[in-house]
Amino acid sequence: MKQSQKLSYLLRLLWNNPIFGDSYPSTVYEEKTLLQIEDIYVRFLTEFRPILAEGMPQASIFELNDIIDQIAPKSIAFCAAISAGEIEDSDRLCDVAMAIAISYWADQSMDRGDEAMLAAIHHINAELKEGGGIVHPVSELVSARLAALRHIESLAQRANDHPEDLPYILRAIYRDVLLNQARMRDLSRQYLTDGGSPAFWDKHAEETARTILDNSGLMSAVTVIYAIYRYHQPDIPSLSEIYHHTELMTLIGGPFNAAIRVFDDLGDRIIDTGQNSQWGIFNLNLFNQPNIKMLGSFIRYSGIEDIPLHDALMEAFTRGDPSSRIYVTKAYRLFLRENIAKLPQPLWEKYVVFLNLCKRTLEAGFVNSVGDILLTEDKGIHTVESEILNLVISGATKPN
Repeated sequence: MKQSQKLSYLLRLLWNNPIFGDSYPSTVYEEKTLLQIEDIYVRFLTEFRPILAEGMPQASIFELNDIIDQIAPKSIAFCAAISAGEIEDSDRLCDVAMAIAISYWADQSMDRGDEAMLAAIHHINAELKEGGGIVHPVSELVSARLAALRHIESLAQRANDHPEDLPYILRAIYRDVLLNQARMRDLSRQYLTDGGSPAFWDKHAEETARTILDNSGLMSAVTVIYAIYRYHQPDIPSLSEIYHHTELMTLIGGPFNAAIRVFDDLGDRIIDTGQNSQWGIFNLNLFNQPNIKMLGSFIRYSGIEDIPLHDALMEAFTRGDPSSRIYVTKAYRLFLRENIAKLPQPLWEKYVVFLNLCKRTLEAGFVNSVGDILLTEDKGIHTVESEILNLVISGATKPN
């Protein structure tokens, strides 16, 4: 009941369109969506638990249940909420939810120092790079992690195995998110080894900015949902066409990815300090390690060319107080609106399904800055930092 109430609260925040104002239909039927979530959840538990057990052969039932409790609600809710009742195909939504849940688990495992998962991510990407050739893992535990990760491909195939879509789903999940996250884990570890010295930033500032932006997770989430729309509407553009569209990929690789990263790092700011081992180990975070070289590169990669805005963002990032963090978040929210407004009408008309899913996922990233803590903690809304909660609530009430 507690989880249902929290989920309803987050869904209402999401469907109030706190960024764009029009990402979701004016009427979204909450009761219908919650029923779909419940329907998906029953099958999800039946099929996902064995996958997780395969990947974690040494884990106890308690440990497996704990992980499922952490990642199942947001994986399932994301798929049902983003589709907003437009997809009644609950079986494919469940497949997609499980694929997303595996990637969440992999990401979370790396954040918590799982060396076997790090190795498995490198192995599976090496296989993809070699065109399907098998790269033999170094241990049984790495093999177990790999076995679970491989389910992402079979689940994506069940959603839509079209040759112009499936390779791009796998690219988005395995390479764009998980491999970049593995690299961020390496960079975070190196940062600690170097004691956060200027030498680390001299060597890694540019790469850190690029990697922290590229592993936003936007496309890994959008592509699997879009694949279901493509299954039911085969005439809409393929993911292959989208990935080869220069203007779309510039928008995604810059403003979209950057905004998701800002929203995510805002919500994870305390978790990423590594002070609570239950949540995770240390991770580099835009708001926690405000290096001028790294931030300058991140802002530039975001696509921000306005010099006064660039300077204001640099000052706010480095000042690091609550009002400055909120300024940065609001600035990126406004930057998103401006970039969406500039899109030419013909592009909107042709790629409307894809772009709407991007907008909805950006809305979800914004709301998720409070959602992760709220859904996984056995506490109320008071567990969320008031500065973040107030920003999301005010945005959901009236975009500004």
